[in-house]
Parts: sequence; C-alpha cells; structure tokens
Amino acid sequence: MSFSQSASPQVVGICTSQSLRRFDLPLLRSLSRQYAIAQWEYCQNPDEPIDLNIAIASLHEYLQTLESPVHLVGHGIAGLVGWLYARQYPERVRSLTLLSVGVNLAASWHSHYYEQRQLISCSRETMLMRTAFYLFGYRDKGVLAWLAELFKQDLDNSLIPHSLYAPTNIAPTPISVPMLICGAMDDYVIGSGGENSYQKWRLHLKDSDRLWLSQQGKHFFHYTQWQPVSNQIRSFWHSLAFVTNAIAISR
Repeated sequence: MSFSQSASPQVVGICTSQSLRRFDLPLLRSLSRQYAIAQWEYCQNPDEPIDLNIAIASLHEYLQTLESPVHLVGHGIAGLVGWLYARQYPERVRSLTLLSVGVNLAASWHSHYYEQRQLISCSRETMLMRTAFYLFGYRDKGVLAWLAELFKQDLDNSLIPHSLYAPTNIAPTPISVPMLICGAMDDYVIGSGGENSYQKWRLHLKDSDRLWLSQQGKHFFHYTQWQPVSNQIRSFWHSLAFVTNAIAISR
C-alpha cells in the first residue's frame, strides 16, 4: 500500500490499480483546485491472497492518521472498497462518491470480461481488445492495443475479487454515510439497461444521497467526462456543508 498526501486532506481518492490509476487523475486534479486531496493506493502483493478485508484494514490504518473524517471517492473496485470501509467505519467518512458502481457493488469490468470469456471462444488478447472497445468506444487499433495491455496488467496485478469461475456479488445494505452515485447511461459493464440499471440504486438511497448519470462516457466516464463529474461532486459536497452549517446555526 502506498499513498501520496497533501496537508490535512479533505478528500481521499481510492485507487486499487496502478495500471489504471492514470484515468482517475484528471478528475482528482480538477477537485484539487478547491479541496486538499490525497490519493490512497492499494498495491496487491503477489504473495498475498485476494482479500478485500486486507485493503479495508490498510485504508483504515491510513485514515486513522488524519485529524478529521474525509470524503472518499472510488471508481469500480475502488468504489467497492470505499463502500465496505464506510459501512464498517462510518465515523471516519464524511461522504462516499461511487463512480461506475452498480447495485451489485462487486460488478466491474473484470467480472464482465470473465463472463465474456465463458461465452466467446477467442484468445485473451482478442478479448482484451474487444473489452477495451466496449469500455471506451475508441476504434483506433493502436489505442485499443495500448488499453488492452493496461487491462492485462490490471488483471494480473490488482485487487480483483473475481475469477473466471468464481464471480463475486455484493448487494448494498443501509449505511449512514451520505452517498453520491455517478455513472454513464452507456456503461456496458453495469448493464445494457444503462439508465435502468443505475435507477435500481433509488431503492437504496437516503434523503442525503444523490444519483447522477452522464449521457455518455461508458465505464470510464469519469476520465472522458471529468469536468461535469467534478461539478456534480463539488455540488454534492457543498450541499453537505450547507446542511452542516445550518444545523450548527440552529443550535
């Protein structure tokens, strides 16, 4: 586990993939213009079992060093880690923002990839190229080959609670932490239903929670649509601060 920290971070971006970390950076840079941000990174040890509890314990060890609760932000599996942490340690979390996380919290591009491997007979390289197309929508073969190599590294080296024959399913249960759920309506991973798949979140949202959907951007929408995503997140955090200030004044 490693992390880069600014002084007294208000926001912690969770990262569980070194190879895909670059796709979080435009959004974090945008948020850092107004908030102090740290990026916490979990590095899977090849000699360790794939265990989400180890990641949660490592994240807790870091967050205990901070003076105040923070806003957690995570995409995909990183969002799952954030949700599991917030359920276990709500007192350390100001809010939780989930990017490309469905009502099956464990659903990720990895689970979709393994599902397709069972349905379609082709080489791993071909399937990774196919996956790259569906995740980003790019058609240039050079770009798709570059993305496929990044996804290969992610499959081989990251915290992934899935395998070819053992998919993981985690359903949401009530947590006290305010949540912002963001996704793209053309996200092929969360489901071909797009908007309908994300709308299932409404059955689990509290009054303090929000659901926002981008018209486009696919599974990595927070990379291609970082500006509107940044706007939504900052608006959400501002609303929480407004409520907190209103409560303090009323007292």
